[in-house]
Amino acid sequence: MLTGLVGLAAPWDAWNDGGLSGLALPGGGGLVIVLVVLAYVMNDSGKKGGRGSAETNERINSAIETLGRGIGRFLVGRDLVGEGRTTATWWRTGVPVETSHLSVADLAPQRPVTLAKRPGGVRGAVLMPLRALGGMGRALGQWSRWPHAARAAVRLAPLPVAWGLWRYPEATQQALIGGAVVLFLVALTGPAALGWWQVRTPGDDELLGPSLWAAVRQVLRLEDSERRVRWLQVDRDLTAEGAAIVLRLPTTWMGGKEARNVLDDVVATRIPGDWETHWERKGAAQHVRWTRKAPPAPAPVLPDYVPWQATGNPYEVFLGQMIEADEIVDAVVRTQTATPHWGVAGDTGAGKSTVLYIPVVHTRQHGGLVDILDTKQNSMKEAEGHSGVRIHKTVRACISAFAEFMVSMMAAESAMGKDADPELRNLLVERTLVVDELPTLIKVAYTWWKYGLGGKGVPPFLDWFAIILLQGRSSNHRIVIGTQQFANAYFGGTMERAQIGTKIIVGMQDRVSWGVAFGQSTPVIQYDSTIPGRGAFADKRQDPDGGGYLYVREIQPAYITPHVGELLSQCPPAPSWHGAGELAPWITPEQLAEADLTAAVGEFLPGGQFGPPSLVPVTQRSAVGVSGGSPSSEPVTGPDVIAGVTPDVTQEESEPLPEVHSLAQACAAGIVPWQHGTARRYKKLSEERKVPFPEGITDGRTTYYSEAELRDWVERYKATQRA
Repeated sequence: MLTGLVGLAAPWDAWNDGGLSGLALPGGGGLVIVLVVLAYVMNDSGKKGGRGSAETNERINSAIETLGRGIGRFLVGRDLVGEGRTTATWWRTGVPVETSHLSVADLAPQRPVTLAKRPGGVRGAVLMPLRALGGMGRALGQWSRWPHAARAAVRLAPLPVAWGLWRYPEATQQALIGGAVVLFLVALTGPAALGWWQVRTPGDDELLGPSLWAAVRQVLRLEDSERRVRWLQVDRDLTAEGAAIVLRLPTTWMGGKEARNVLDDVVATRIPGDWETHWERKGAAQHVRWTRKAPPAPAPVLPDYVPWQATGNPYEVFLGQMIEADEIVDAVVRTQTATPHWGVAGDTGAGKSTVLYIPVVHTRQHGGLVDILDTKQNSMKEAEGHSGVRIHKTVRACISAFAEFMVSMMAAESAMGKDADPELRNLLVERTLVVDELPTLIKVAYTWWKYGLGGKGVPPFLDWFAIILLQGRSSNHRIVIGTQQFANAYFGGTMERAQIGTKIIVGMQDRVSWGVAFGQSTPVIQYDSTIPGRGAFADKRQDPDGGGYLYVREIQPAYITPHVGELLSQCPPAPSWHGAGELAPWITPEQLAEADLTAAVGEFLPGGQFGPPSLVPVTQRSAVGVSGGSPSSEPVTGPDVIAGVTPDVTQEESEPLPEVHSLAQACAAGIVPWQHGTARRYKKLSEERKVPFPEGITDGRTTYYSEAELRDWVERYKATQRA
């Protein structure tokens, strides 16, 4: 093959043999003469009388520079005209360069991906070489994606290939065939066929680096000729852990606050993600480093159900779980602080009674005694009948228990004194008073005081409450409150309410109730109020961010209701005096007389004029088992149920009281024959007409009146209108 051309001389042999002697001089003198002439022409000053003009010289100089650049581009494999349109090659994908322009074809939609099954088995093996050839053809056809070395090799290949075919035809043919086979094997093992290797994808340094460099170069006022690699380093994968962007700073750059902010803004607007800036302006290596901010920890989510657990500490009550500092921690009420009392607020059915079971079980597990004031008469029925737990249901029994608890507190304080009787001190037991539905208790107590007892003025009940709140800590007499709202009026004042050291709200609460509980300036936290028991928790801690308000946390109280009966049955038995409904044995006659003089409690204690015959005795259950949980709010039981639970309570103790109404309720019910706004105006006018308006009773927020009082006022006011 091609052997007939071997005997012919090469075209350039004529030069070597002197065949072109007319253009050659010994020792290459002709070439020297040509170079001298060109240098003379290029260095002509263009003055008058010279050999040409400056314009001609500039054209010659430009032509030579263009020729030189073209030869250089040709030899190194770069594009002969302009810049490359992309940084991609056969071996890696790339990005368009800044000088490239998309064509209309580039903007056309891509061919949709087929959902047909890929050929399998023998058919795939047969088609694989064809796919490899197709992929190789596409790669060879995209000249703009050829690497520079490959372009240079192809451009310079004709001369050595021609020479090889001329001088060594067989070896050259074998080399060409071997190169084609290697190229085919590369294509066969590549992404288009077997996929043994993949093209290199462009990194963030290629995708984002050019635009970032163009911006920071202007801020630092660097020359356009400066290379990016000397100043800016962008990691290939900016999403990786520890990824960073490093920019070297010129020593002449002042870098004021505004300039630094501009650099931060450049990174923030051109690089996805959030970045932290680290400046190093001291020393020789001045630079700024941007590192990716750590992703925020996923927001903790409280479980819908939290099992109750014992703490083993009588002064730490496990309440449930709460979110604190982006983590879930145990919510614990500490009762040995300066404000040991605590309470829970929420609407009817929100889960207050479920929370109130927790202090009952906790107190009994540590040998304490519990008295429950339950005017709803069945909201705490899971604790009923167990040793150490007395439940008072009628208004008279509740007020009497209130009085006895206060006297017990005062007597315990005396028994703990230095000169007190040691025998009395040894009898002391921790006591907890649980008040469910405090507003209801206040309302029925005021009704009983005015309409049942015919009392005048303000009854002493709230004063007893305030005394217990202020003095109960040192004598181990604590109160746990269930209420609709932590309003001052329910506690006797701001100072008394402040003794409620831990406040919990459950369920949905309006902004007013939130402000009453935690302060008007405390931000409202959002939680899912559809989850039973979900709410907010705050003790005396201040917000760690320095806001100057209470630190409120989302809480999920423990659901203890189904296990109350079982847990209480496992507690040690209470002293016999408590189960028999007697007064605390450390209440001496002297202490009782002193308490009566101090707080006027004698007439309300058992056996007194307004007290029941005795405190409610505990009727033991014949068989205590694990009973199912009851809802936190149920209809009030009738007198027959009360008598069945507490047989020693006579019917006279729960004599019916008149129903009372607010003015708005009376207008809606037709008791007052006017609209509420009209009735309020007539109430004000009745003072001018000397028609006394009923005094009524108040629960601290709303004033209530009996139906007889309102009807009497209506008749007297109408009489003044007729007159």
